[in-house]
Amino acid sequence: MRKRLVKSLVAAMLVTSITGSTIAWADDVSDLTNAKNQAQSELDSFQNELASLLTEMNNLEVQMYTKTDEINAVNANLEETQKKLEQQYGDMKLRIKYMYEDQTTSLTDAFLTAESMSDALNKAEYVQNVYNYDRSKLEEIAQTTIQIQNLKQSLETEKKELDKMATEMTAKQATLYTQIAEKQSQVDDISSQLSAAVEAAAAAAAAAEAQRASQSSGGGSSYSYSSGVSAPVNANNNSSVASGVVSLAYQMLGVPYVWGGKSPSGFDCSGLMYYLFKQYGIYVSPGSSAIPGGGADVGGIGNAQPGDIVCYPGHVALYIGGGQVIHAPQPGDVVKIAQADMYGTLPIIAVRRYW
Repeated sequence: MRKRLVKSLVAAMLVTSITGSTIAWADDVSDLTNAKNQAQSELDSFQNELASLLTEMNNLEVQMYTKTDEINAVNANLEETQKKLEQQYGDMKLRIKYMYEDQTTSLTDAFLTAESMSDALNKAEYVQNVYNYDRSKLEEIAQTTIQIQNLKQSLETEKKELDKMATEMTAKQATLYTQIAEKQSQVDDISSQLSAAVEAAAAAAAAAEAQRASQSSGGGSSYSYSSGVSAPVNANNNSSVASGVVSLAYQMLGVPYVWGGKSPSGFDCSGLMYYLFKQYGIYVSPGSSAIPGGGADVGGIGNAQPGDIVCYPGHVALYIGGGQVIHAPQPGDVVKIAQADMYGTLPIIAVRRYW
């Protein structure tokens, strides 16, 4: 009787201990769940802010393209107007030379030899009309030149403001990337702790149940789970186009980074993609945020082929094989070759095939 009492007391103490552990693990699970939810909420806030910023940057890119085109058009107009001014000035000098220098008879003699007063007045009026015409045209073209120069200065001032905004947005983007990476790391760490706590709580609960069951008829339980991911389907392709795009990209190495640039005089990341594929009659958006939504999904970097576009948050690059890409990195840099995983903790959000 006494031995049975001792065994009962020991069993009761063991059950109490296991039950206490179960409660403790449950508290840990609750605390970690709250911490994860808080961290995830902060991460979502950063990501929403980044998404909004990327939209603003994409709109700014479009403004930059438009402003660059306007400046190029004004420069061409200014050059043409200056040529007209020089031509008009040259024509005026020839007329002056003809009227005043190359004639054997002086202007005074021409008037004195006029057949009548009407003839003399006509000659005087002709000279005055020629003078007035030349002066009017010169003033008109000169005024047009000034207006174009003022417009050019205004556009360049606006472009500088856009450049300043781009620099500020790029800095903010970098800060958000850092915050997102740090917060994601925190969420992952808490998730790992939470998984361990859930497993421990489940084990403690199972142990308590097993201990209770052993006091009666005994029992056991088991559980399992599985998961799966469907494999992506590769897109059709035209390898000759892909090869041409990659070959052209190599020719662009060393071209300077220009925000909003989409020509060999300067590129930004999406402008480079736009230019490369445009040469083969394929449209790729000049805005980096739109590129991940176009083309065909190849199912990740493991399935990438040369000519595919690798998409990062706010950045794009051309895959050239061997785990490498060609891209236009950032202001102050040039088009160059880099590793596809150049951004470390930042994810490759898509690999798109436009060919």
